[in-house]
Amino acid sequence: MVCGLPLGKMIFQAVQRSMTVKLLIKEGARVKPGQTLMTMSGAARAILEGERPALNAIQHLSGIATYTAQQVARLGKSKTKLLDTRKTIPGWRALEKYAVLCGGGDNHRMSLGDAVLVKENHIRIAREAGTDWVETLQKFRKKHPAFPVQIEVQTWDDLSDVIRVAPQRVLLDNLPVPTLKKMIRVLRQTLPNLEIEISGGVRPEDLHRLGKLGVERISMGRLTHSAPAFDCSLDIL
Repeated sequence: MVCGLPLGKMIFQAVQRSMTVKLLIKEGARVKPGQTLMTMSGAARAILEGERPALNAIQHLSGIATYTAQQVARLGKSKTKLLDTRKTIPGWRALEKYAVLCGGGDNHRMSLGDAVLVKENHIRIAREAGTDWVETLQKFRKKHPAFPVQIEVQTWDDLSDVIRVAPQRVLLDNLPVPTLKKMIRVLRQTLPNLEIEISGGVRPEDLHRLGKLGVERISMGRLTHSAPAFDCSLDIL
């Protein structure tokens, strides 16, 4: 599944503005082995200078799009969305998340400012410090009711705190399926409008089973940090 061709074109034309570059494939399209993706005509030096950075970009982004599409397919007819994370290469986050979209996935928050995400380290620090972080979040929710708040759950104590805060989203992290089922049942009964996300150690082979649990979201860091590169090359004809 191809992604990043417009970026490749920009790279070549940044080296030689007058270079003619034609994109033969639409973004997010599936291709067959040996299929031509783009052609260019320009100075030999400029083509060779732009070759490696352009190929690096196309191979990396197409790899993410392809890998994402494969994982989305594993969910089958499930209505659960597959999301990326912030586990991205510095400077490449917007591009990598764009590639996830091309592959049929969805984007999690782009930065810390997009939503409040209370993770296990935040909770541990607050508890060690003896602060009532639940009350702090309750006050925040009253003051900013529309701002997204998500809390990570790893234990039943965490779940009790989530019910007190009543955030828009909860993230069930690194939990076995039997525990997930029990927690999801409790959350559906107590917070019916809650969006539930499963995350942490999610493997491709787990997706079909997790998609049947009826949660709204599953997030996978693998979509960006472990996608294999797409194999393509540039040949002078």
